[in-house]
Amino acid sequence: MDNIDLLFVEDSINDGHLIKRILRKENLTDNFTWLKDGEEALNYFSNQDSTIPKVILLDIKMPKVNGFEVLEQLKSDSRTKDIPVVMYSSSVEESDIKKAYALGANSYLKKPETLNDMKDLFKQIFQYWVMFNKNIINE
Repeated sequence: MDNIDLLFVEDSINDGHLIKRILRKENLTDNFTWLKDGEEALNYFSNQDSTIPKVILLDIKMPKVNGFEVLEQLKSDSRTKDIPVVMYSSSVEESDIKKAYALGANSYLKKPETLNDMKDLFKQIFQYWVMFNKNIINE
């Protein structure tokens, strides 16, 4: 089974295209998968042949299946429980942050408000979670 650098689950078409553009334009990676909602994420991981990412970037507020439900499912499945999951949300509600960590999130990041801040954040995400972080999924 091959690895991909990043799998991100983002229902906003604008944000999704922006993330793709940043990953490519900043020469971070072309090796990523974009899933457009939580239901698509659950379907992706239900396929035993799905490519395993080095890290998952997961939005919270999505239609059909929200990010908390996806996170809970990922962390309860022996095949996906060790994949680092970074919650990526516009919410800074303490209850959302606590819930994310209680369900097994590895990190919680607020969506930046400017393009430059978003570029900087993705450079840092990629450097830490893809280039430097070691975990059993990628070894």
